[in-house]
Amino acid sequence: MIANAQGGRFTKVLTFVALTGSALAVTFLFVGVGHSLFLLTTGGPDRDSLTITRSQWGLVAGSIALFLVFLALVPVRLHGDWRAHGIYVAFVVSLFTEMFGFPLSVYFLSSVFGLNLLERQFMQYMYAFGMPLGSLVTFVGILLIILGWREIHRWPDRLATRGVYRYLRHPQYLGLALIAAGWLVHWPTLPGLLIFPALVLLYHRQSVREDRYLEGKFGQEYAAYAARTPGFFPPKKHGS
Repeated sequence: MIANAQGGRFTKVLTFVALTGSALAVTFLFVGVGHSLFLLTTGGPDRDSLTITRSQWGLVAGSIALFLVFLALVPVRLHGDWRAHGIYVAFVVSLFTEMFGFPLSVYFLSSVFGLNLLERQFMQYMYAFGMPLGSLVTFVGILLIILGWREIHRWPDRLATRGVYRYLRHPQYLGLALIAAGWLVHWPTLPGLLIFPALVLLYHRQSVREDRYLEGKFGQEYAAYAARTPGFFPPKKHGS
């Protein structure tokens, strides 16, 4: 009884931390986009703004923690669920290590193409295109995770078919993939380009396993729900 109470309190604390982290992540995304647009509309980034941040390991650790906390809002239903989450962790760690720690991809590509350094061109891309578009995609991903969590939290012992689950069976897995895709647009890296396809593949496989699990748990109710509801993308309207 005591163990159950302690487990319940831990879950509530973890959920609070995850939701707080989500709010902070969204805030930072919009602040970043605002800063980018400000620079672009006031004469463009100056020399200092076109320099990649290096060796800020505290910022690396904080950013990693902020974008891993979303996993606390995604239920782990099956034993192998953590495989896909592990790939997501690897993506986030490699991303922020390069963004704020050591820009390995920029150094490597500069060496391959015989250029002094692609840093200036990379940062110009990031401010003009990568940050605005990538942040929008990442925001949509965060929103899907939160909306999915809300429905699961609201109906913990029932099949969630309302809210975002009315349109998608696996909105949270799509959300995690969109977070990664948004950051790949925002700050493309060689490790990210290699990891991202594996991430998408593993979350797709996980969704198939989860479909089988939920059909076994809810029977015909889930079969009927799955027949009318797509897994990841809403169906096109007829005549569009």
